[in-house]
Amino acid sequence: MTLMQPPHSSSKGFTLLEVMIALIIFGLIATVIQKVTAQTIVQSERIRLKTFANWIAENKMSELRLNDQLPPTREQKDDVEYANENWKVVSKVTKTTNANFHRVDLVIFHLAEESQLDEGNQVLSYSGFVGLH
Repeated sequence: MTLMQPPHSSSKGFTLLEVMIALIIFGLIATVIQKVTAQTIVQSERIRLKTFANWIAENKMSELRLNDQLPPTREQKDDVEYANENWKVVSKVTKTTNANFHRVDLVIFHLAEESQLDEGNQVLSYSGFVGLH
């Protein structure tokens, strides 16, 4: 005795419409996941650059604080290679009302290949004070 379905029985399965709706839903979910992943990658890169720029700024401030005298009041641009990348450090030293302290404003730029200094590649602004001990 063999089991066979009668020729006119209804089979249980998905209709073409149900399959199309499921594909549309999965496609929308995949698109959302792709966009979220792309945003996460961009944010991760931005955080990485900000961390490096902060370390560069702290190093520069430490160098200025370790000198036995106050840094001269001026604006200076320095090229820095850090983490196998090129950076530009713009430091501006100004006098304060106290003769024993100078204010130091640092702006850190990340330099991609052949880029110019502009707002687009500015990563960090950092301010501090250097004083005589």
